[in-house]
Amino acid sequence: MIDRERLQDLRDEIGEEDFAEVVTMFLDEMGSVLQDLRDNPEMAGADSMHGLRGSALNLGFTDFADACTTAERQVGAGRPVDVVYLDWLFRESVASFGADLPATAA
Repeated sequence: MIDRERLQDLRDEIGEEDFAEVVTMFLDEMGSVLQDLRDNPEMAGADSMHGLRGSALNLGFTDFADACTTAERQVGAGRPVDVVYLDWLFRESVASFGADLPATAA
């Protein structure tokens, strides 16, 4: 569910303090987008799925990123996105982040 190697690479690239800030920023942004999509599921378009996927990959949320890729394809095929599932998977990903989640992002 979480690519811990990607997390360590990010931590090594930007340092511990910036890592906490970046993780907090990505989690806040993804949570906000998902809240907007829960409130307005018809807004789930290719752009929002693409953005979520990019953020997920930066944090090593591999399963969530894969689900966003699938959702982006669904949108392209004119099918609705299961926003409830995406939200659930996001929350599961955050929960499995475990000890890798900086205290400031919890």
